[in-house]
Amino acid sequence: MKQASSPVSAVFKLLLKWWWLIALSVALGVGVGLFIRIQQPNIYAAKTRILFGQNFASGTTASVVSLRERQDLITVYSGLVRLPTILTPVIEDLGLGISVDQLNGVMRVATFEDLPLLEISIVDTRPDRAADIANRIAQELINQSPTEQVSQETAFKREQLANIQKQIEELQNQYDTNITRGATLTSAFEISQNLTERAALLGNLQQLRSTYAEMSAGMADQLRLLRIFEYANPDSTPVVTGTYISVILAGAAGLLLSVATIVLLAYFDDRLVWQEGMNTLLGVNVLGPLGVVPKNKLPLYIISMPEAMESEVLRQLRAKLVLAAEGTMPKVVTIISYDSGDGKTVTASNLAVAIAQAGHRTLLIDGDIRKGDLHEIFRLPNVMGISDILAGRDDLPPLLSQALLDSGYDRLTILPSGRSTADPAALLSSARFSRLIDLLKTQFDVIVMDSVPTIGGPDSAFMAEVSDGVVIVVDSRRTTEKGLKRTLQALQQARRVNIYGITFNRVYLQATSTHNQPYYRRSASISPERLNRELASAGKRGLQLNRHIVTDNKGDRLYSLKATAIQLGIGEETVKNWVKVGYLNTTRRRGRRWVRESEMQSLLERLPRHQLVRIGERSANGEYATDTSSGHPTAETSLPNLLRDQRNALLDFAREPHIEEPNQTDQS
Repeated sequence: MKQASSPVSAVFKLLLKWWWLIALSVALGVGVGLFIRIQQPNIYAAKTRILFGQNFASGTTASVVSLRERQDLITVYSGLVRLPTILTPVIEDLGLGISVDQLNGVMRVATFEDLPLLEISIVDTRPDRAADIANRIAQELINQSPTEQVSQETAFKREQLANIQKQIEELQNQYDTNITRGATLTSAFEISQNLTERAALLGNLQQLRSTYAEMSAGMADQLRLLRIFEYANPDSTPVVTGTYISVILAGAAGLLLSVATIVLLAYFDDRLVWQEGMNTLLGVNVLGPLGVVPKNKLPLYIISMPEAMESEVLRQLRAKLVLAAEGTMPKVVTIISYDSGDGKTVTASNLAVAIAQAGHRTLLIDGDIRKGDLHEIFRLPNVMGISDILAGRDDLPPLLSQALLDSGYDRLTILPSGRSTADPAALLSSARFSRLIDLLKTQFDVIVMDSVPTIGGPDSAFMAEVSDGVVIVVDSRRTTEKGLKRTLQALQQARRVNIYGITFNRVYLQATSTHNQPYYRRSASISPERLNRELASAGKRGLQLNRHIVTDNKGDRLYSLKATAIQLGIGEETVKNWVKVGYLNTTRRRGRRWVRESEMQSLLERLPRHQLVRIGERSANGEYATDTSSGHPTAETSLPNLLRDQRNALLDFAREPHIEEPNQTDQS
């Protein structure tokens, strides 16, 4: 299907082709990630650390237990901290309203290999609540430690701590209520008062927490094994939510998903793709591309835009058929495709016009007996056609004289599909069809046949058998490799088929290096309408500032330099150079240079001309004698008549539409 290329080059071309999908996927991923992140609250992580095995209360540094026993003890306590015995009192005291399993889900317990520390981490949407839970769990673990010796002083302190804990809870509830009520206030005085109350409550709350922490730190007995080494502080609790990382990851996910999708599409997509330098495809020669033609120039774009490169590549296809047929124009050519809509009929019609323009008597046959509409392109009726001729029993010549229609273009005749309802495959496989083609060969130089798509039946194979060769049209946007293989298989079923090659339809020629040439974009320097008007009104009076053809007082025509260039068939720069060197004389009139029509005639008469001689006749000096019959111009070949014919030819060229940069649309 495609010429071999390196995997890196193939992937790069795919990414370059689908860059918009990659950009859209990344933008969509980032947008979704950002939306989800905005909808989620910040998550805070509060950490409390418990110290094992040091008696700081007595001021000594003696180890209570050995290092190994201490590490084993830390491991045991890391499991005990998750038990309902420890967590249930915490849930009840703080009024969390969650289960033990839920609390375990937001708690992380970590140990340190070289340090006698146990770290308890709590994640929550509120930093103060996360700190309270972490500190309370650590304290409950210490309270229920078997090494804790409770004394009267310790019991009193614990009672005081319980009271302080209740006060903290009450103040916390008042603080939360105050925040909720403040969100509904609209009066500036009420908002200010609310903020003052909130600050007072927060100050009292922080003071009680500090008192609670100091009393908790100093209430242990001399033999206490565990103590809180570092309390969780809500003011320094970090945010653990990945604000930017999550968005970046979402964009990366969109990028990977789009690239994977493109690779999968490329792997499973077997549509045929035109590439520069493609010579063969599935063992069949490639004749080249055909362009994308604007809808307003269809169907006969070789007539509506003859100077465009889309028309030029069609004429190149005509020349390639001559090369494929070993130097002569094929007598019978069949145009086929896999499916309808590939551009087969439009290609056949324009190719037939191009062959006729080259001087060949051309017949265009609509062989699509099932759904042929070629007559619509030429605005002709479809009363009688090839299907009626094949289904009839009369002699072929009388039937042909009724069915053959003049196309309206020189040397081009149309044979419509007809309206017979007989079996198309039976008609095209009959001996009468072969006799018909043989008869038509004697009447026309070239026969172009538009066939049924191979997906529609074996009709195209029967037409290929009576042809000198076939051209397969593939749509560069839709025809698959599987479809082309089926077309080749259908043709292989015929007894004798010669395939000239494959042509790719609907290729953006401007995007190719070979056909993106301004050479095919010629345009006249003066519009045809304007030139017609000026030729018709050259002798009339009026404003002549912007005119290109005027007359002087003697009635002689004067041409501007642009009009002179068109009349002589040269470029305007060449005219200016001739004026500079005096090869062409000009007349000044109202500040502009003009060339008299008589001056152009004189220039053409001064041109050196080669005189033909009669073959076999020599003069006395041994040279060939001059052909006197051609040495003197007749009335038909006089210089004024030649100028008139040249002007008319130039006007015909100027009347032809010229395409600058057409909007590319699909061919039908």
